Amino acid sequence: MGEEATPKTEMINPALLDGVSANFIVKGPSGVEKSYPMRQLAVTIGRSDQCDISVKDSSMSGRHAEISKINGEIKVRDLGSANGEIKVRDLGSANGIYLNGERIEEGELFDGDVLRLGQTSVRIDVVGGRKRPEGGLSAKLVAIIVGAVVLLAAGGIFAGLTLKKRAQHKRDLASIAKFIGAAREGQKSKPCAAGVVVVQDVAKTLNSLGRINPASPPRGDEARRIVAGYRDLAQKFNTLAIQVAQFASKDTENAQTLAGFGEQIADADLKAKVGEAQELIEARSQVSSGFISSWKKLSQATAAFAGQADQALLQGNRGLLAQLERGVPGKTPSEILIGCNRDLGKANGALEDKLKELEDAAGSDLSE
Repeated sequence: MGEEATPKTEMINPALLDGVSANFIVKGPSGVEKSYPMRQLAVTIGRSDQCDISVKDSSMSGRHAEISKINGEIKVRDLGSANGEIKVRDLGSANGIYLNGERIEEGELFDGDVLRLGQTSVRIDVVGGRKRPEGGLSAKLVAIIVGAVVLLAAGGIFAGLTLKKRAQHKRDLASIAKFIGAAREGQKSKPCAAGVVVVQDVAKTLNSLGRINPASPPRGDEARRIVAGYRDLAQKFNTLAIQVAQFASKDTENAQTLAGFGEQIADADLKAKVGEAQELIEARSQVSSGFISSWKKLSQATAAFAGQADQALLQGNRGLLAQLERGVPGKTPSEILIGCNRDLGKANGALEDKLKELEDAAGSDLSE
């Protein structure tokens, strides 16, 4: 059955293949075609003379492939040609079976299919057989395509998530940079400083008013001057409280801005540290609130003292003189100012330590 024989086409006896007949048009390296009918249920093809179809093709294995009829279908099976000693010269790969250009190990054959074994092609001619469905893909090829799509999709999802994570990290760093900048800008606010001038003026006024001696209380114009002096102090303290409240309102606005920056941060650890910094910013705001509250209390206490002085010195209620001797109750203006500076310094120091800790947590990328 060598390739040198005279080309001859023989039709298979349909009775031998249970109603199915097939011809194999073999074209070897020399370009000569020969048709072989399928005379039995299994036909072997290879370089060996022992094969049913022997082809002089050095790129084929001795027993290269088997074509058989199974349950009315014609199939081809690789007989281990991949282990052959000679490799395909033109393709540079191991021996194998290529069905319509796709490497297979086993597959169903349809009318018009073309096999390539080494440098030899085999066209399948199934008498009365059906053509391969157009656009049809083998299960192996479909599996490969599906697998590739899944891998690409997974890779795309991973790449997308990675890019998204990096983008969010950049946004986090930008929000942290803005947060730290705004927090340090807020530290420049010095509500305690508003009381310095007032305290100096109050000290002069209190020295001029002196202490009330129940044994020889002031009378007439002097009494009226003292009452008016304390009422004026009460008004000054209240005015100072209003002025400091204006500082506090700016601190509140700054705190709201900082909260907005904090809400934009997605990283859990960084967000937690920002939350800790916000607590310290709130503690700093409480210093301002306490400063305002102290001046309001002093204003109320001074106004009440002025009322008692009026009753005792101008209205003749001498029973109140003993209380006037003790002066205005509560903290003095100097004590309020000293306390504010002390508490504000502690709050600013704690906040600055936390901001530096936040910078360290964000890393060197923060400065980019």
